[in-house]
Amino acid sequence: MKKVGLTITTIMVAILAIMVINKTLMFKHGDSDISNRIYRYMKSGRNQRKVFKDAIALNDNNSSNACVYFVAEVLRKNDISVAKETANTTQLINVLKNRGWKKDNNYKNLNPGDIVFTTDSLGNKNGVPSHAYVFMGWVNEGSYDYAYICDNQARDYKNKIYHIRNIKNRDTVNGISKDAFSFFMKF
Repeated sequence: MKKVGLTITTIMVAILAIMVINKTLMFKHGDSDISNRIYRYMKSGRNQRKVFKDAIALNDNNSSNACVYFVAEVLRKNDISVAKETANTTQLINVLKNRGWKKDNNYKNLNPGDIVFTTDSLGNKNGVPSHAYVFMGWVNEGSYDYAYICDNQARDYKNKIYHIRNIKNRDTVNGISKDAFSFFMKF
């Protein structure tokens, strides 16, 4: 009878250990997969429009200066908690840092779904970023200037939420200055 009890206890401990290990692996996999999840979500035109609509609603139905609302909405729709009051790049950066996200200054390390921050309006990489967006991929693999991105600035890009942007250099689009890449953040 002691053997049966010991066997049952051993089996229960083994099952419990497997469950804990499995949950740990799933949690770690899920965390490392955040950028990929964001990318897959934002590939859908329907999801892009939903994020855009919800983001500008938080900004009094104005798409100007709504980049943080847009990125925060992308994060919320991918089960990453961000307060709806998060309204500027400094706040968003702090939210991501507090959640364990890391900065990377090398745009060659970008992966689809990473969150990009630009320089400030004077081109200063150490200033407060003027814009944030979701990186979706390079236009030409191995060429690190133009990228596909998603952001709130559709009105500047023929009403396309998913559009091409010069990442490497400051650019002008329809007479409007677009600041260059400063860094990105990922989990």
